[in-house]
Order: sequence, then C-alpha cells, then structure tokens
Amino acid sequence: MISLVETTYLLSNEEYIRVGKSALIQVGVSTEHSDIVIQSLLDSDQKGIHTHGLFRLPTYIKQISRGNINPQPIIQLIEKGSNIKLLDGDSGLGSVNSFYAMKEAIKLSSEKGIGIVGVRNSNHFGTAAYYAELASSQNKIGIVMTNASPAIAPTGGKKPVLGNNPWSISVPTHIGHPITLDMANSVARGKIRIKALNGEPIPVGWALNSKGEPTTDANEALEGLILPVGDHKGYGITLMVDILTGVLTGAYFGNQNPGIEEDGKRNNGHLFISLNPEAFMSIEEFKNRLNELINMIKSVPKINENTEIYLPGELEWKTKLSLKNDKIKLPERIFDRILSFCHEQQIQLPDYVSV
Repeated sequence: MISLVETTYLLSNEEYIRVGKSALIQVGVSTEHSDIVIQSLLDSDQKGIHTHGLFRLPTYIKQISRGNINPQPIIQLIEKGSNIKLLDGDSGLGSVNSFYAMKEAIKLSSEKGIGIVGVRNSNHFGTAAYYAELASSQNKIGIVMTNASPAIAPTGGKKPVLGNNPWSISVPTHIGHPITLDMANSVARGKIRIKALNGEPIPVGWALNSKGEPTTDANEALEGLILPVGDHKGYGITLMVDILTGVLTGAYFGNQNPGIEEDGKRNNGHLFISLNPEAFMSIEEFKNRLNELINMIKSVPKINENTEIYLPGELEWKTKLSLKNDKIKLPERIFDRILSFCHEQQIQLPDYVSV
C-alpha cells in the first residue's frame, strides 16, 4: 500500500549552509556574499516557507551561469539626501543588495529617525520579511517592497504586465518575536511551482490560463496569469508598489523584467524603509502600547474555541522557534530537489535523517 504521508527530512543548519555556500562559491560568489544569500534562504526554510528557501538556489545558480546575475558586483551607494540613498546593485544577487540596503536604512534611522534606501539593478531577493525583520530586530519598524517579473494583469485585462510585487512590515514587540506582515498581491508563484512539481491542482481563483480562462492546472497557471488578491484592490496595490520600487528607483517596471526562470538580465527595484519608534516615544513605551493592542486582539471572542487567533507572522515564528538541535525540517519534494542539485553541481551530499 502506498503511503500518502510525505516523508520529512531533518538536516542540520551546518549541512544546509555548507551545501548552499559550496554551490554559490563554485560559480564565483564570494564567501561573504554566499553567507548573506544562504542565511536569507535558511530563515525561509526554518519558518516553513519552502517556496523561498533552498528551493530557489538552483534558479539563482542557473541565472549566474547564463550571465544574467553578476556573482561579483561592484555595489554603489549614492547619497540622495540626508536620510535617503540609492543603491546600484550592478546586477548582483537580490539578497546581497537587499541586505546592504536595509543595513544602511537602519543606520540612517538610528541617526535621523527614518532611513530610506532604494535599489536598482538587482534581482529576486527572496522573502521581504527577512529584510523587514533585520530592522525590527534592531528595535526599528521595517518596511520593504519589491517589484517582480510580470504575472498579474490589470483588472479587466488578460495579459500579465505587473509582478505580484510583495511587501512587508515588521514591528518589534515584547512577545519574543516581531509582528511581521509579509504578502504578495497574489498567491506566490513559488506555491504554484511547488504544485506543478508535485503534480497537484491549484484552487479555483488562483490563476487564469493563457486564454484568460480559470484553471486548476498549475502548469497552465504558470503559462497564464495569476489573479490579484481582492481583484481591483490587489491590482491597485501592486501597481503602486511598482511605482515606488521600479519607476522611482530607475529600475525596470511593468513587463520590462523577464520571468525568473527565463533567460535575460533583470533590473529589479526594491525599497527599504527603517523607521525609528524613538523619534516618537521611548521604545519601551512603544512596545507597551503595542502590547495593549496585542491583548485586545488575542482576547477577542473566537468563532471556534478550538482555533487560535494569530498575529501576522506568528505561525511562521512558531515553526522556527519549535526547531530543535539546530536542525531544519524539509519536505520530501524539496529535499529531493536539493539532492538532485547536489548531484548536478558535484557537491557532497548532506548528512540527513528521515522522519
């Protein structure tokens, strides 16, 4: 009898990092930049967001090999005002450009109350939450957004012209982890790729096929377009994010960027904002006031007493904090992709345990 339960694999953080860094260093990425990339992917996998974890690495390696991502960028930081800077990423890895940009925004906000850094000539950066939480871990409010490859049509249209353009806000708290909203303006394409990889259907309402018809076929969806959340509202938000990250920074916008799996250079734009609560009040007062709001939310009568009321990002943090002995859990399909990747790149296979 065939088991319907997918096997889970336990992999040490050390092995995870070794595999990822080895692959990047082989294609010319520096040790420092490799570590930045892998830490961002590790955070996603630790939180159970496997669409943006090590699953993404083969695509990055492929784009470096094609010459579409520069493994050794000369990153330039251009001053545009006392607390505004523009980072030119020289076609480097998106997570590397984003790490340096948010670090600079945090520094500016420590000095001036708010720091804003735009980024151009960049690439896919992973999860927006990772960079927003770089700020909240320093008792700042992090606001992050990016444009992406075209996937969404304007309301009433049937041709993708806008990305799902994710954004995140992360706020420091007293509860042991930040409150972090991280959302795309449609279902993440990575989730559809996972469904396609698994040969599974997608729910009705996620996407249309290339003819503009509703589809539950994941492969048809990847050839067609993804529907925005909230119809015209999601379209409006994704348009405004593209203006702030693409038009404003000098990056590509609309349908100018090729798809993440397609050949061709990208020029993604990002925007990083770090806001210092102490420009308004002490951090202690801010967190105490926030605790009042958290208590209001948690004490709301439940529709179903067996369900929990969660804060944005709380489930992901519970997953990360539940991990033990510096080991990470990976589902079978993701782990198989990693093993295949190791064979292709002639990297020593990781030690692991199946559970």
